Order: sequence, then C-alpha cells, then structure tokens
Amino acid sequence: MIKSEDEAEKQPQEAAAVEEAPRKRASRKPARAGEAADGPDPFLAKLERAEQLASAGSHADAAEAFQAVATGQPDNLRAALGLGSALAAQGKYDAAEKELRRAHKLAPDLPEVNYQLGYTLYKKGVYAAAATALRRAVELEPDHAAAFLVLGEALNQMADSDAAIDALESAIRIAPENGKAYYAMGIAYDRKGNHDRAAEMYRLSREVAKT
Repeated sequence: MIKSEDEAEKQPQEAAAVEEAPRKRASRKPARAGEAADGPDPFLAKLERAEQLASAGSHADAAEAFQAVATGQPDNLRAALGLGSALAAQGKYDAAEKELRRAHKLAPDLPEVNYQLGYTLYKKGVYAAAATALRRAVELEPDHAAAFLVLGEALNQMADSDAAIDALESAIRIAPENGKAYYAMGIAYDRKGNHDRAAEMYRLSREVAKT
C-alpha cells in the first residue's frame, strides 16, 4: 500500500534521491580543448583548480573558476561540463542546461555529458527529455548506476512504471547498496498496484540505509 506521509518522511524523497545519487566520472577525461599547439594551456592551472573546488563541494567558487576558463576558451569541454555541473549543484538549472548543451555539442557521445544534462533536465521537470539523455548515457556506459537511478526517477514521473522498474533494477545490480533505488522501485510497484512488492522494496530501502 502507498506509504503515509509520516513514513515517507523517513525515506529519501525522489528529488533527494537524485541529489545524493553517486556520480560516476567519465572513464576518461575530456580533451583539453583550446590547448596551444606550441606550448602549455595558459588556462590549465585555473581549470585544475576549478575541478579541485568542485570535488571539495565548493560549487560557487568552482563555477566562477570554470567560467573564467570558459570565457577564454569557449570550446573547452572540461570547462563547459564542469561549469554546467557546478551550476546544477547550486540549483541553477537554467544556466546549467545552457552550459551542458554547449558541452553536448562538443562531445555528444560522452556518457558524463549526457548524464549531467539528463540530471539537470530531470530537476527542471522536463522528464521526457531527461529520459532521452539518460538512456543515451547508459547506452554509452552500461555500468553508470547514477544514470540508471535518475532514469528510473524520470520514468516514475512519467508514470511508465515498467520501464522505471527495469532502469532501477539495473541501478541496483550495479550498486546494490543504493537504498534510494529500492525506494524509487517501491513507488513504481505502488503505482502498478503491486503493494506487497512495494512494501518489500521500502523494507529493503530501510535496511540498506542502516548499513
């Protein structure tokens, strides 16, 4: 049966699940676009500093540093992706989408670009477009657990419960310790009317959260 509001408060909310979703780095770093052929990139130190700030959770400072690189090197993929991700982490989704679409033009087949764009679109409530980008991310990187999780969340919002369950099962297969995926799957089963199975998923979500 559907969880009560009191019970739901004990579980991660759908949006919170996405906020804390583990994010895989791309299997390889994007090319250092804009590097001078006859010498080192003058923006490299700023770019590396920006990435350090992002890793430390200083998203506002990271965004400022990424912006400095992006202004000087508009085709720098690492700067565009980093800036979009840092803006999304601050909840500035419109600005983040703009930068991530620029990154997507530079590298449409990079899994992390598709993931970050899909995540941002999900947070904006543009679920169908989010699902498209996230499907591309997992097609390019089949073990991207975070992308499968957000894809499941987006499909839940679209009331496509069967597809949501498929995506969330993949997320759990890759990262079985992710209680948020179990909880999201419980929502999908509730919407299908399979309340016993939903209750089992909610139970597993609580158990995983304790470990």
